[in-house]
Amino acid sequence: MTRLYVLLAILLAAAAAPASAQSGDRAAIDRAIAAVYPSLVRISVVVADYRDGREINLEGSGSGTIISADGFVVTNHHVAGRARRIICTLADRQEIPADLIGTDPLTDITVLKLRPPSPRTFPVARFGDSAKLRRGDAVLAMGSPLALSQSVTVGVASNTEMTMPGGRSGLDLDGEDVGSIVRWIGHDAAIYPGNSGGPLVNLTGEIIGVNEISLGLGGAIPGNLAKQVADAIIRDGRVRRSWIGFEIQPRIKDRPTAVQPSSGALISWVASGSTTRRSTSSSASRCRSRTSCSWG
Repeated sequence: MTRLYVLLAILLAAAAAPASAQSGDRAAIDRAIAAVYPSLVRISVVVADYRDGREINLEGSGSGTIISADGFVVTNHHVAGRARRIICTLADRQEIPADLIGTDPLTDITVLKLRPPSPRTFPVARFGDSAKLRRGDAVLAMGSPLALSQSVTVGVASNTEMTMPGGRSGLDLDGEDVGSIVRWIGHDAAIYPGNSGGPLVNLTGEIIGVNEISLGLGGAIPGNLAKQVADAIIRDGRVRRSWIGFEIQPRIKDRPTAVQPSSGALISWVASGSTTRRSTSSSASRCRSRTSCSWG
């Protein structure tokens, strides 16, 4: 009989453990939602398109997050970067027009500014450090799927540096290949059309990503990159970048040789008159007396 009681106690403890863990997760999820949900906005836009010599106005929708008390909102370029009219619906269902402050197609990040009828303070969501995210960490995807009211889904981070095969994403926005600079956070929290621009949130209640793509697996722009771009747009109205003056391509996978070392990249084109052109020409002239030269 004593053995039976011991076995029963073990089984009850095993059954209670998952419930306790679930209760702890539920409390963390509640806190995370409370920290970010009030700052969610549903974004409705009107975009002009041109077909057969005619201007056509198209409606679209997406999601965003208020990141400053005076009403700056971060979202995707493909949501509002070319919008002519923008209306944001807050979590309390209040509709407020917004202005386009600046946009960056290369990272698919846009910043809006809410324009309330009278000055007010908005609820704010804070960025966390997306570099600390690990595979298997719980994440929340927040936004307005299918233009519905604000929603929350739960999942885990499956990949912290998700890339597309072949080196290009196939996601071209206004001539920019987003995959050339973005390494997405892959996660399995359900997202749908309309979730674009909404935040990916950790259980501390911080933004660690901006949801952008769904390929069965969701993909979010890392929060550190999104914050850096948003700060630049708020400060300067755009993102300032340098250009090195040349294009590169992958090396042919073959045995390393003196001409083609085991590391480096193949320079396929150099802009005329650029600093790179002058330095490359100078290096080439210095190498003419040598058996072989390479740049990596």
